[in-house]
Amino acid sequence: MPGYKIILADDHEILRAGLKSLIEKNNLFKVVGQVKDGQELLDLLKLTKCDLVVLDLSMPNMDGLTTIKEVHRKFPKVRIVVLTMQKDSEHFRHAIASGASGYILKEDAYDQLTLAIKVILNGKQYFSPSVSALITDHYIRSSDEADQSSPKILTKRELQILKLVANGSSNKNIASKLSLSIRTVETHRAHLTTKLGIKTTAHLVKYAMAKGLI
Repeated sequence: MPGYKIILADDHEILRAGLKSLIEKNNLFKVVGQVKDGQELLDLLKLTKCDLVVLDLSMPNMDGLTTIKEVHRKFPKVRIVVLTMQKDSEHFRHAIASGASGYILKEDAYDQLTLAIKVILNGKQYFSPSVSALITDHYIRSSDEADQSSPKILTKRELQILKLVANGSSNKNIASKLSLSIRTVETHRAHLTTKLGIKTTAHLVKYAMAKGLI
């Protein structure tokens, strides 16, 4: 019996069929549902156990970014992989900030999607090599620009972790204080650094001080 259940959300039926065939070449994965828009996905998730969703950003009725936010809010344990033709930094940043754990371009799907699913189901993030330049650009913004980001874009848990990091706590200590696994702490920490565009601990401390968090 396959270990991981996956749902495909894309309004192109032929593409979904190809993705299903590709994904199920790995015996650990089983596609348990296919939908054509965000609302159908939310309805299906109420009825079907799922570990991961592969989702397009361009869908009718409910767009991909809104869908990501709703899935992340209502089904926080479900991982989300964006599979899209959108190659710009704005879509990338919004998708990750909304709760996606991966961002893959459709042109890279054949070579990268199965690997991305494996990595993300292990609690990490995965980005298509073709968008690596976007990630680099996002992280090398100046400290002054990063300081303009509001803490309001962080979830309550991410804000807790930011404060603990800024006060010198290690991931292990944070996990213990918040009764979380170290892997979960690492995931939350990756999300908050992506949202703020701050890569180093030193800059996180500077940001927290500038915002009066410590």
